Amino acid sequence: MEVTTRTVSRNRCSCCRQEGHNRTRCPHDAAEATSLRDAYNRERREFHRALVARALRPQQPVPPPSLYDQVVDMQRRLRALTDDAGSVAPTASPTVREVKIQEILFDHCQEISDGLYKELMDALVLRG
Repeated sequence: MEVTTRTVSRNRCSCCRQEGHNRTRCPHDAAEATSLRDAYNRERREFHRALVARALRPQQPVPPPSLYDQVVDMQRRLRALTDDAGSVAPTASPTVREVKIQEILFDHCQEISDGLYKELMDALVLRG
């Protein structure tokens, strides 16, 4: 057995549509009752229209990002990766020849002038 429920509202006058009294005990004269009833009906219509419009409004799908937005995002990510990686030394190990040259330079560092020794060592370390 299905039970239905109804919303119970207070007495509403059919002349002025105000709550708390009925048509036989309406305290308003005919002109005032008409203006109150029209205002009530306008308010109800606007409320109903807004309710229907909200219910019928299609859900706006989120548009996919444009190609331009995707490119900008990728450039931003690339910049972040290269900025962070730029401060880190390259991970490639020196070749056998470079190690040999470094050893020879280190062995003969006393015989080479300081400026030349520094330039040669920097050249071996800063390869790119």
